[in-house]
Amino acid sequence: MQVLDQPGEVSFSPMLRRYTLQEFWALPEPGDRSHYDLIEGVLFMVPPADYPHDDIDARLNKSLMHFLIQEGMEGDVHHPQAAIYRDVKAGTYLEPDMMYVSPELKGRMGKKRSSADIVFEYSSKSTANYDRTTKADTYLALGVRELWLIDSENVFIEVRHARRKEGRPYWEIRRYERSESAESEVLKGWRVSVDELFEGLI
Repeated sequence: MQVLDQPGEVSFSPMLRRYTLQEFWALPEPGDRSHYDLIEGVLFMVPPADYPHDDIDARLNKSLMHFLIQEGMEGDVHHPQAAIYRDVKAGTYLEPDMMYVSPELKGRMGKKRSSADIVFEYSSKSTANYDRTTKADTYLALGVRELWLIDSENVFIEVRHARRKEGRPYWEIRRYERSESAESEVLKGWRVSVDELFEGLI
């Protein structure tokens, strides 16, 4: 039998502890390329990214930047460790795989980036369920207008648009598969071919 030490610094159950943003920032790194998310003071362990995460990021970033430059549109495109965060009693801190922030939203937020116009998440087998549920709903609550979920396991792009019904926000979901092109509502005219995005990667 082996007795394993249980370090007391990190608690994953909200029944044991909820973290402020300052406490979250003081936590030690997981050390295995994983990272932590913080949602309303609750800590989530996120496994490291799988192939073809970096290739998808490079292709999608190139497509987005080309569109913005071609159309003469302003705005910031961020990657980790840029984050969306909120500092209340229980903190929230998420690092999207990529996000777009318009000048209008940036001006309203000031120095603290508490939302984004578009968030992109590259889901793998180990993260897909979390990305589609807990993380997606948190982005909705934070006022993100559009969410792109890139699923390399099942080869599709899911684009979600924030809507309201009876005073409550919800995601309107559109899924684009092979031979189709995903379209942005926030950046009208920007389209991404599913076949071209995944070509040679799957």
